[in-house]
Amino acid sequence: MIGRLFFGVVTAVLLMSGPVAAEPAAKPYRIYMALWRGWEDAAQGFKDYFTNQNIPVELIIRDAGQDRSKLPEFVAEAKQLGVDLVFTWGTTVTVDMLGTYDTVDPAKHITDIPAVFAIVSQPVGAKVVPNLASSGRNIAGTSYLVPMDTQINLLQSYRSVRKLGMVYNPLEKNSLVAADELRDLGKRDGYDLVVAPVEVVDGKPVVESIASKVRDLKAAGVDFLYIPPDTFLNINRDVLTSAALAEKIPSFAAAENPVLSSKAMLGGVYRYYTVGQLTAYKAEQILVHKIAPADLPVDPPKRLSIIINMPVVRALEVYPPMSLLSLAEVVDSGVEVRP
Repeated sequence: MIGRLFFGVVTAVLLMSGPVAAEPAAKPYRIYMALWRGWEDAAQGFKDYFTNQNIPVELIIRDAGQDRSKLPEFVAEAKQLGVDLVFTWGTTVTVDMLGTYDTVDPAKHITDIPAVFAIVSQPVGAKVVPNLASSGRNIAGTSYLVPMDTQINLLQSYRSVRKLGMVYNPLEKNSLVAADELRDLGKRDGYDLVVAPVEVVDGKPVVESIASKVRDLKAAGVDFLYIPPDTFLNINRDVLTSAALAEKIPSFAAAENPVLSSKAMLGGVYRYYTVGQLTAYKAEQILVHKIAPADLPVDPPKRLSIIINMPVVRALEVYPPMSLLSLAEVVDSGVEVRP
């Protein structure tokens, strides 16, 4: 992926010429992009939007590499540079750099510079915004997690579930919020949620504990494994999905990577690239059309992607109903996998 070229501290300047849809600025808009785990599809979608719209921008790209201690440095640098807009990727970066709506500190957070956020799975739950209609402050953004009730309806349309399992990182705020939502929906829809938090040693989640937690869920008799939007699990998605496959547990992912590039069976997602483009559209409204960030709603892309990993389906022999298959994006590498 072209994004691999951007790991580390990089500055990219995109100077486009030609006809423009809006009145061009005298100079490129300067956007500070604060990333969490390198350049990926949402960042690429954000960048490509400006290219496709012929909007001149200078992207100042910084990657924290999952090191939270770098984020205060990013805040200071963005302020010192006096950029036109800040882009934050993910919940950790967004909360640390922009603050929550009830704990904003101008000394620690970016307040005077407009900002947009992307890949924040629970904007309200994480207190980035008080509601999805308006942030009430100098930020705007997008949501990328399909509503939980829609995810569960999709999962139940594939296979009836009485016990839903979830391995998660207890240090990950997104996963804790997801677990609470799943429990509440279980009371309505008639399933029990069985959770298995990974082990934590010296303040860090332990990769080696993932497989044993999946075995615990198998012993508990779960019908399906739910994979939450969790950076730790995304990085270790092969470990998690291989363990689920070995235990013959079908898995549902809330984000695209476990299905597209690993062995999760099913996903109901908004694609990262599309989320990045929608976030760039909001940035355009702020920079070009001078709309106040608080006047822009926090919303997801319009199109839901249902992704089915057919090699995993065949390995588990858990086939989707035709009504669902006709709506889905089928991923089939042709390479068979084994439990």
